[in-house]
Amino acid sequence: MSQPVETTPLVKGTAVVNLGDGAKLGTVDHVYFDPDTKRVVGFSFHQGSFFGKTSGVIDMADVHGVGPDAVTITDASAIRSQLVLEARECELIELDDLLKRKVMTESGRYVGEVAAIKFGEASHGLTAIDVSPGNHEDNRSISAERIQQIGSDVIVIADAVERLPAAGRLVRVA
Repeated sequence: MSQPVETTPLVKGTAVVNLGDGAKLGTVDHVYFDPDTKRVVGFSFHQGSFFGKTSGVIDMADVHGVGPDAVTITDASAIRSQLVLEARECELIELDDLLKRKVMTESGRYVGEVAAIKFGEASHGLTAIDVSPGNHEDNRSISAERIQQIGSDVIVIADAVERLPAAGRLVRVA
């Protein structure tokens, strides 16, 4: 029986390493999320300063591993041009842009702002968002199944997620 493996998030500034030759290719500068599939689909990286800067895009299908210190790819053939990304850019959201996005129910009740995003380790699929209601209340976790739409301005969740005023907890109403 295998032990569960602790997940490591893909974040800006993480080193990108080519396992084929052991070279550090650069650091992650953008992580891209597909709101339709609710998955991290890839990331871009850069190396060097503004002048002489090299960059590329890596699809998550080409990632060998995501560790606490580096993202690894098997070889440099996984590196794609920025042009690949530009073709899909209007469909994708930078992961950082999801943070602080407003969350509302389908009937129009404001719930709060996204404080954290949780993903599955192998699938890189969204599993939940933590929402901060403000007013020094505790964050509330909302499962990905309850998210109906991830829009350009607002995340819409099912009305079935309700808040108990006294307890300050989420309860799913069936």
